[in-house]
Amino acid sequence: MSTLQPRPGFTLYKLTCAHDAHCSHSLLLRPDHQETPQPPNMSLTDILSAEAIENAVKDCQAPDSFSYKKFFQLCGLTQKTPQEVKDVFRILDEDNSGFIEESELKFFLQRFVPGARTLTEKEAKSFISAADDDSDGRIGVEEFQTMVLS
Repeated sequence: MSTLQPRPGFTLYKLTCAHDAHCSHSLLLRPDHQETPQPPNMSLTDILSAEAIENAVKDCQAPDSFSYKKFFQLCGLTQKTPQEVKDVFRILDEDNSGFIEESELKFFLQRFVPGARTLTEKEAKSFISAADDDSDGRIGVEEFQTMVLS
């Protein structure tokens, strides 16, 4: 009997049959999860300076004044590595779905500074449409990284 070797990016799992503990010939291939999980207590100030965050939030205090490009520049995110941008995304993705949905985006500024204003519906929709390359109505990690670093 030959031994199966998983393709790169896959893991080989050996299953035991439910009816017979000695039966272990069933195999399951599953794609590996590629993303590095966020360290449990990582905060935005582990990546960005508190002063830069405060300045970026202050700059868009007035309703309908939020510009994602200017915000990312002022808080220093555009100067970070692709991995650091992904780490910021994971912090902003409150429900850990792998996406930032419009409901999360409304509270975008509050994730940076508690007590900051919410984004208006117009700002949230504009933010999503600027990043949502696949038109699924939400922002994935790659879309966020492209938006920040371009």
